[in-house]
Amino acid sequence: MSEEIIPLCLPYGQNGEFQAELLERQLLLHQRAPAPLSDTETIEHILAKPLDFPAIEQAFVPGDHVAVVIDVDTPAADEILLALWKKLELAGVEPQDLTLLQPAVWKMASGVDPRRKLPSAIRDQLPLVRHDPTVEGSCAYLASTAGNERIYMSRMIIDADVVVTIGPAEFDPVLGVRGTASSLYPGLSDLEALQRVKGQGHEELGPDDPRPFRQIVDEIGWLLGLQLSIAVIPSGSAAAHEVIAGQCDSVLRQARKRLKSKWLVRAEERAELVLVTVPQDAAGQHWDQVTAAIDAGRRLVERNGRIVVLSQLNAAPGPGLEILKSVREPRDALKQIQRAQPPDLLAATRLALATDWANVAILSQLDSNEVSDLFMLPLENEREVQKILDAEDLTAIIEAAQHAFVQCGV
Repeated sequence: MSEEIIPLCLPYGQNGEFQAELLERQLLLHQRAPAPLSDTETIEHILAKPLDFPAIEQAFVPGDHVAVVIDVDTPAADEILLALWKKLELAGVEPQDLTLLQPAVWKMASGVDPRRKLPSAIRDQLPLVRHDPTVEGSCAYLASTAGNERIYMSRMIIDADVVVTIGPAEFDPVLGVRGTASSLYPGLSDLEALQRVKGQGHEELGPDDPRPFRQIVDEIGWLLGLQLSIAVIPSGSAAAHEVIAGQCDSVLRQARKRLKSKWLVRAEERAELVLVTVPQDAAGQHWDQVTAAIDAGRRLVERNGRIVVLSQLNAAPGPGLEILKSVREPRDALKQIQRAQPPDLLAATRLALATDWANVAILSQLDSNEVSDLFMLPLENEREVQKILDAEDLTAIIEAAQHAFVQCGV
């Protein structure tokens, strides 16, 4: 008796494509990544219809000092900035009155230059500033929150007449959902704020649960008078799947709804094998992506099951991952990582938890010895991945798993 065979074609990394076959009875679920924004729904068209907001060009007047905050890993950042600039130009905003800011981030990511599609005469007048909280005098006092927490922010933001945020809308272990005002804080605050929230995830909470830090972030957006935000739902590549522009609160509500529709993975049971792909996103391929994908696999795989990662990772591990390499068992590293508070605390913690829970195998461009030192099995090529699938375990597949949030009934 013949069995139904499912062909697979799974993109990963910058240009990888895993083509394989899987028996239908093996497949528990296949979470497909959403497609890039269609050519018919241009970003200019989207910005012409902002949510609960007047025509964008009406939000500015000549002489306004405008700060545009752009997260470094924003899909289609260059296309969005070009479309926004056309609106600013219509309003009479001059290039010298526009400040482009990127928040400080722990991860080693440069992303694309958001100015690259602007006319050269405009581009040359627009410096792109990455906030550096270590520079003396870079921050000034903004206000105290309702909880009496003193907030310091970049002087460039405080001095602006109008602030606009552009960034990805994603599930986040600290915020529940990242987006809108989260581009402002803590990335444009002082070093103490960045250090205080680093890696503070809430393992037991879902995206809709109240988050104290999200409330602080939204309050800071209100204190700064943030009205206009642009949020990007990621696709399964470096491109945007959807762009949402308009009034800040409305954008965040819509982003939550769309994220749940496109990136929330629900399962009634755990799989014996979870295959996760990690395509390169707007910030390249880095450990934060890969460990986020592995964490999604951990939430879905059964105890002592297998997580298989398809990536083209070729980045040096950070200090937190180096701690993991130094211990006898993954769980032994958790307290040391928490105590050291390294820049890659979240990535190192996620990998330690996953390798303690399940057997992790990874296809990458890393040295095989280094992979082994991190308690993972190095895979040399796609044929080895197919051999694992041939074991006929109950399998779940999550494409671009770094963006997914998994809720499992078991």
